[in-house]
Amino acid sequence: KRFARPYVTLNHHLRTRPIQQYNGIHTKYLKWRPSPRTMATVAVVGGVGSGIYYFDSDQFHYYVQTFQRSGKAIATGAIIALDYKWTLMQASEEDKEAAKSACHKRSAKRVLHTLQSQGGIYIKWGQHLSSMIFVLPEEWTSTLSVLQDRCERASSPEEIRQLIRIDMGQDLDDIFSYFDYEPIGVASLAQVHRAQLANSDEWVAVKIQHPKLDEFCRIDINTVSWIFDTIQSIFPDFGFYWVAEDMRESLPQELNFSFEAENARKVTHQFAKENTALVVPKIIWANRRIICMEYIHGTRIDDLDYMKKHSIDPSAVSTELISIFSRMMFLYGFVHCDPHPGNVMIRASKDNKSGRNFDIVLLDHGVYRTLSNDLRVNYAHLWTSLIEGDEDGIQRYCALVGGSDHRLFASMLTGREWHTIRSASLSSSRTESEKDRVANKPTMHFFRRIADILSSLPRVMLLLLKTGDLLRNVDELLRNASKPEQYRTYAIMGQFCAKAVWVETKQRITEKAATAGFSWQLVKHFAVAWWNYHRLEYSLWAYNVNSSLRQKLFI
Repeated sequence: KRFARPYVTLNHHLRTRPIQQYNGIHTKYLKWRPSPRTMATVAVVGGVGSGIYYFDSDQFHYYVQTFQRSGKAIATGAIIALDYKWTLMQASEEDKEAAKSACHKRSAKRVLHTLQSQGGIYIKWGQHLSSMIFVLPEEWTSTLSVLQDRCERASSPEEIRQLIRIDMGQDLDDIFSYFDYEPIGVASLAQVHRAQLANSDEWVAVKIQHPKLDEFCRIDINTVSWIFDTIQSIFPDFGFYWVAEDMRESLPQELNFSFEAENARKVTHQFAKENTALVVPKIIWANRRIICMEYIHGTRIDDLDYMKKHSIDPSAVSTELISIFSRMMFLYGFVHCDPHPGNVMIRASKDNKSGRNFDIVLLDHGVYRTLSNDLRVNYAHLWTSLIEGDEDGIQRYCALVGGSDHRLFASMLTGREWHTIRSASLSSSRTESEKDRVANKPTMHFFRRIADILSSLPRVMLLLLKTGDLLRNVDELLRNASKPEQYRTYAIMGQFCAKAVWVETKQRITEKAATAGFSWQLVKHFAVAWWNYHRLEYSLWAYNVNSSLRQKLFI
């Protein structure tokens, strides 16, 4: 039996019912209500019309670009996750390593393409990954290394003028009598211009953040974090989710130039009385997106032609650089954590405090970390143990700074094989065969062990690892370009480690004597600490003197 649907009848009735009187006015026309199809059509047409109307609005563009950026990043992450999953499922045990290596390469190329198209903080993230040579597979670091020389599109003069007007409340011409719109440097987050202050003869460097970073910074950071969290949930052994956590902590500080200005002033104050070649550009003024500082002529620290032209010994530059950063890590506990060659300049000098014929100019003070007193001293103890090949000490202090698997962690810190460390031979130069063995060593199990260590480390230790890798790369480049000599880097570091341990031990004994009173046990403790310090200090000093003589005599 066929039943009529009541709503059809009602709808028909509402559409065709004649209205004889409406507000007292007689009419012979029929009143009707639109059908659902008609209403849907009107809604679609209205929506399209509204979209066209608002198409040129900033808000509409923002939502569209946000969707595109996030969608592209998420799609890349999903493809990579599926590729790894499929590769691991299909490959036989014999072919697993080769298949995984090929998958690393494919995935790195996909990520590179996405990072280059996205720009901004994605480039910064890629640069961060490419510098982690001892942490990530070679297929990843070599593929992403092209990002180290990647230059963002420079902001236009109008964009610069608008940003200065918004952030400073003044026109650019009111602040500078001359402003060179051609940047002297363009990086992933900012660009630097040469200018002259108004009513002054002083030349300055003006660092200006790319205006568009503000638009997408937060969503980009959250997107990358979400991708890493998702991969971690799919692959519990992934272990590298800390990369996103590290960037989530570091980037907001790098994007606020007020922090950079404060860090620069602090490190200048700490080194004010030190006889080093360190120079930090004087900060004139700074706000969140603009920083104005002293303009300094110089070139990158890896410019060997410049050193040759000005009779600067690359080995001496390396020695001074290691001394500066050893002071930061072991004496002050306030460390510049991004010393790649683009952030460290060298300039010829005749009259600096160190007696050198060069200055080391440290730039980009956005990423610093403060070490707790315990971490600073334990880290110094750890390096002392590494230099002396003391496995018991290495194991003890690895645990105290947060590292498990002390042998692997020791190799990660030094870039050397365990048998080299164990035999107290860190000062020997790395042979080509050792480099080949380290390069060919990575396997799935090896990287899983590294991931386990890194995931358990305090965040500050991760940045110290990165800093060590960057310094080691610069150090090897400079020393390989100089006269033949033994490897002095760790001997220099060891002297500052020994001093840090001695000062801390002496202070602790003094405090205990003040509270508990005199005892022969404290005297014994003091004598042992004094002997250990001077024994290591003088042996390292003798090693450095011997190395210098060998270098001068070409032995």
